Amino acid sequence: MVKLDGVHHPAFCGRPGKGIVFDGIKKRWVLESDGSDCTIPYDDIYKTTFEARDQLIKTSNKYREKLKQPLLDVNASHDWKEVEESVQLACTGLDKLAIKDKDVSGSLGRLKRAYRSLCRNAGAGKTATSLIPNDSFGFGSVLCGGLMAVFTALETTGQYRGEVYNTLEELPQQLKDIAADVSMYDQDEEIHRRAAALYVAAFKLLNHMLLWFMKSSMRTGVKLLLDPTGYMERLREFQADLKMTSQSFEARLNKLSRETELETLQLSYSSTYAIHNQLQNLTQTIREERGARLEAMEALKPLLEMVFEVRQKKESVRGRKRSKQVSNLEPETVLEHFLYEPDLVVDDSLNLLNRAKQSRRTSQDSGRLNALQSSHRLQAWLTVDESSLLFLNGRADPQPNSAVSFFTAQVFQSLLRFHDNYGKEKSVIKFIPVAFFCGQHRDQQTDVNSDPGELAMSLLLQLIDRTRGDLDDAILQRCYEKTRGGNIDSICSMLELVFTSLSSQAMVVIMVDGLRFFAQPAERGRGTREVVSRLVELFRVGSEARVKLLFSSPTRCEYLEDLFEDHELLAMPRELAGGRMKKPHKFESSLEESLEVIRDGAT
Repeated sequence: MVKLDGVHHPAFCGRPGKGIVFDGIKKRWVLESDGSDCTIPYDDIYKTTFEARDQLIKTSNKYREKLKQPLLDVNASHDWKEVEESVQLACTGLDKLAIKDKDVSGSLGRLKRAYRSLCRNAGAGKTATSLIPNDSFGFGSVLCGGLMAVFTALETTGQYRGEVYNTLEELPQQLKDIAADVSMYDQDEEIHRRAAALYVAAFKLLNHMLLWFMKSSMRTGVKLLLDPTGYMERLREFQADLKMTSQSFEARLNKLSRETELETLQLSYSSTYAIHNQLQNLTQTIREERGARLEAMEALKPLLEMVFEVRQKKESVRGRKRSKQVSNLEPETVLEHFLYEPDLVVDDSLNLLNRAKQSRRTSQDSGRLNALQSSHRLQAWLTVDESSLLFLNGRADPQPNSAVSFFTAQVFQSLLRFHDNYGKEKSVIKFIPVAFFCGQHRDQQTDVNSDPGELAMSLLLQLIDRTRGDLDDAILQRCYEKTRGGNIDSICSMLELVFTSLSSQAMVVIMVDGLRFFAQPAERGRGTREVVSRLVELFRVGSEARVKLLFSSPTRCEYLEDLFEDHELLAMPRELAGGRMKKPHKFESSLEESLEVIRDGAT
């Protein structure tokens, strides 16, 4: 077998006893004696994984010792069949407890219904058979043992919360077949590092749940009354960390898979050339037949030209009829018609950032901003490749230039730069940022943009402006004709129309900041609630395009909270440790790197 330049490809020289191997590092076939040595520092890479594994074993054994059950051992083999049996035992026992209590109308009833759903679908138990097998480091065995301990705790204590079961049901999707995937690319150091991080996140999540069940029933009940959100907030933090590490691991797998496909393609080219040489005679015969047919077609050319001319005339008539029905609108025409101000939101965000630089921030403000920038839930909201929704309560002073508004402006500016740099490239994911800062338009007497209708109109026009080239004439025509200024219902309907017309490549990021300042007077509050409600409904219905919604306020907004589920609310701690504010460019650079990871991982 030879290449196009006549040189023999070494991949086809391998025969039994010839000592030909494929070098995974050099990505080519070599003599067996010339293969690359493995230099991956496994001990350094998996150091933190061993620590997290040992901590989970320690916690599990402490609990199992309390129940007088056999202790877990890293050298012992545990499999997913044992996990499934533990799930079934826990489901059977706790379902009986739930049946005894006929009153399921309150919050406890909701927890029972969530548990019944877990039992009915067999939750983590039925899908566990697709998870990782035992591996050389014992991580899979420890993971099985940890899950067994958690389900034993569920059965023994009778404690159940909906968030715990949701977390257990999502674990199989996030872990998948880690060991098998790593073995496919065993000589890639980066895949080991990301697998180690994924194991650490899974072990910490299971350890956190198990520590909770180790408390006595009385102490658990008291803690739930005194701090109902503390444990669940930590659980969501661990779950968000697991989602991000799982996505990072999958992105690396996708990249390695593409490289392997490219190598296979190169081998395919060599095979294609060989087949081409063997079929030259047949190709020559086909050429001669084709030449004879061309001569016959040439004789028919006058007739074909006449038919083509008639069809062109018919198509021209149809085109003129269509042009009467739908005007050839440009996005600029629609934007000018509704008096679009392209610099409004950009200037608002820049003014917030500039004022923050000029004014002296308190230690509390710096600490709150640092907490926002390092929040795992906010990072997961933006960087995990799926639609997401958060309502952020900053729990700070009600100032229009609060740390929450400063953080939102930072994120918007980073997304805007990313859109300007990569928005015109052909990629799988296109980020489309849309925002509005209510705190910059508080005065209804002097500011025309202080109305909820203008808020909705600004979001619609920004979306049209940043999706130029992706909207057809029919969509623009409907927006031009059906949108009525000041009418929230018509504006939101057109916003939904534009969003649902976008392809699966679109990732629309909508941020509305300072909602507290639009709560009064009552009429403005009702209008703002209608806009937020329509946007939340857009998220819940879903479409081909993905949407990320962030609603934020420096203080609590009770008039909007009932629109969101509990896990969609994020309240910052009231008291935070002070500190020096991080340099903005470092946070923005880190954010843009995360966006590039999503973009690179999906392409």
